[in-house]
Amino acid sequence: MLVTSDRDTSAGRLDHPPKRAWFFNPYLQIGVSVLLNAAAQIFIKIGTGHTTDQSLFSISSLTSGAMWLGIVAMVVALVSWLYALKSIPLTIAFTLAASTQVIVPLGCWIFLGEQISLLRWGGILLVTLGILLVAQPLAKVEERL
Repeated sequence: MLVTSDRDTSAGRLDHPPKRAWFFNPYLQIGVSVLLNAAAQIFIKIGTGHTTDQSLFSISSLTSGAMWLGIVAMVVALVSWLYALKSIPLTIAFTLAASTQVIVPLGCWIFLGEQISLLRWGGILLVTLGILLVAQPLAKVEERL
């Protein structure tokens, strides 16, 4: 069923759906999801370091605040990801989500002091170039909309 405006029904123009708030832009939500997912990985790594229990399912790691921050960040990242998938094809969203492969190692290097080998730096550069190749046509499509 077509909905027309009350004032100008003779022209046959359709009312435009209300604009989304900027925060609900699906591409921004992918970015939020990627950043929260990367933060979650780092928080969970920190949280697992606070336990002396070396078993696979260490319940004592759940007493760490960092572990709970990681869990919450992971859940919020999932919600953001699901929202973005309603509007963006999975092939595009998943390619953009590959930026996690760049952000997690950089975060570990900055916040955890982990070393990154020269080969890994090369891989980070290749992933970044791949994301830029995919994002460039997306920007052109968005301009036309």
